[in-house]
Amino acid sequence: MPYAQLVSTLPDGRLRCEACQWRCVREIADAEDGAAALGLCQVRRWTESGIELLNDSLISGATVGPVEDQRLYHFFPDTLALALGSWGYAFPADQKRGSYARIPDGEQARRRLDPARIARFALERLCRGVIWAYGEPAVAHEYVLQVLQLSRSSSRYTALLSTCFMTIEALDAYGPYLHGLLLDLRAFDDAAYERLTGVRDWRGILDVARQAKERHGCHIEVLTRLHPGVNDTPAQLLPLIGWLRESLGAATPWHLLPGDAGAEAAASVGRARRLAFENGLAFVYGPEPNQQTRCPACGAVVIERQGGQTRLLAVDAGRCAACQTDLNLRLSIFG
Repeated sequence: MPYAQLVSTLPDGRLRCEACQWRCVREIADAEDGAAALGLCQVRRWTESGIELLNDSLISGATVGPVEDQRLYHFFPDTLALALGSWGYAFPADQKRGSYARIPDGEQARRRLDPARIARFALERLCRGVIWAYGEPAVAHEYVLQVLQLSRSSSRYTALLSTCFMTIEALDAYGPYLHGLLLDLRAFDDAAYERLTGVRDWRGILDVARQAKERHGCHIEVLTRLHPGVNDTPAQLLPLIGWLRESLGAATPWHLLPGDAGAEAAASVGRARRLAFENGLAFVYGPEPNQQTRCPACGAVVIERQGGQTRLLAVDAGRCAACQTDLNLRLSIFG
């Protein structure tokens, strides 16, 4: 069984996991199943030899498809990507309702996939990039890091879909091999974040996203699911919009999806989109298919999406071909 690399030793000899912002410290369990020694992610176990990685090299899902399927609209548009992931979440709420919270019994042998095989598979299938899209990357840190390193060495672009509840240490390990990040930002106040995730101390997430952009040059897009009466009021959304504009930039794409079924949630998305445009965000997308990207300066349609196909219509080196406005597109692995 492999062991965690991002670990520190406390003065009393106990091990602290440094992969996600819980920074768990556990007593080694006496029970044979070791349940009491699991971290809050439920996929890391404390033993006499170190912190075992129960999900290492295990794949929960993998698909090949357009990068736009992963809600990355300004990141290598009109390219094919291998999207994959493992088991484990950092947020307690996700562990209760998420699809990738528990490793299925008896699946370990069939689900094991070596990182080198992932990079080769992406090349064989002519995928331009590799995206970690299922489960939380921080709780599979060591495996994710190997996937990023090997994918980058084969000239694939790389991206993570993440809550950014990782530590800065984890981010800095990823940074040299990471091109893009889709931040799953759940809310922008303590009560809403705690209700939706089980986490009240959430503002470290913002620092991770900002450092990914500033320190490592990552292209960032943001996804928020709106839940009526929980995280969709103007009083909650305006600070979020302000943070996006000031910390990540007004041209940061913001993807808004209804977090609940029904007309009320859909109406929340419409109101939030109007509010975002009125307060300076340039690119705001909803859940509907076939969304265009328009130049925020001259209104020209620069990217068209239709029936699963994406076409760059008026893009010149990442700028609007009509007026040369910067469209905040990531088109090259070299920056």
